[in-house]
Amino acid sequence: MATARWEIVLVVLTGLGNFLVAGWLDRQLTYVVGACLFWTGFVVVRAVAHFSDLAEWGFSSRNFGRSIMLLLPALVLAVSGFAAYGMLTGKMVWHWHFVLICLLYPIWGLVQQFLVVALLAGNMKKYSKIPEWGIVLLTALIFAAAHLPYLPLVAAAFLLAVITTPVYLRMRNLWALGIFHGWYGASLFFFVLGRDPWNEVIATRLWP
Repeated sequence: MATARWEIVLVVLTGLGNFLVAGWLDRQLTYVVGACLFWTGFVVVRAVAHFSDLAEWGFSSRNFGRSIMLLLPALVLAVSGFAAYGMLTGKMVWHWHFVLICLLYPIWGLVQQFLVVALLAGNMKKYSKIPEWGIVLLTALIFAAAHLPYLPLVAAAFLLAVITTPVYLRMRNLWALGIFHGWYGASLFFFVLGRDPWNEVIATRLWP
């Protein structure tokens, strides 16, 4: 139980880092890379000490196909809705960078899903008496709050967590959730927000 508390504290601190580093200091690439490195190190250290934690968290091939099949209808519906909105409003950005983001974003999506559904929802499921619907709601609210004050991102994050949390609690596979998160997020940025994360976050930092 003490370990779970520390995991949740670290997750909250990571969320606060989003406001400080990515938001206030406008260093989103620094924040993303730093968070990925920190949590990769966290997983490696825990795996060395307790290898079984990997499978318990969802870093395994078990239920990967079933998770994909559960998430696929939601992904098709979301991407189609985002694309329709983008075309109707004229906000859609269509660029080959979309392919790059679809390849890279799942890495960041995997990290976020690990924090949100494995460490937050997973620990609530394991150590609390909160019903599953309550865990899903709390997880979605916390994940949405991490995207304040940008309301479109808040709404999209809430919906994302509502979709991925129950799938995780039933299937316990993070790889599928990382892919879903990455493609959902890429479509949201290019089709709804009219933004190219490659130019905004990566290219401008590497080649100012």
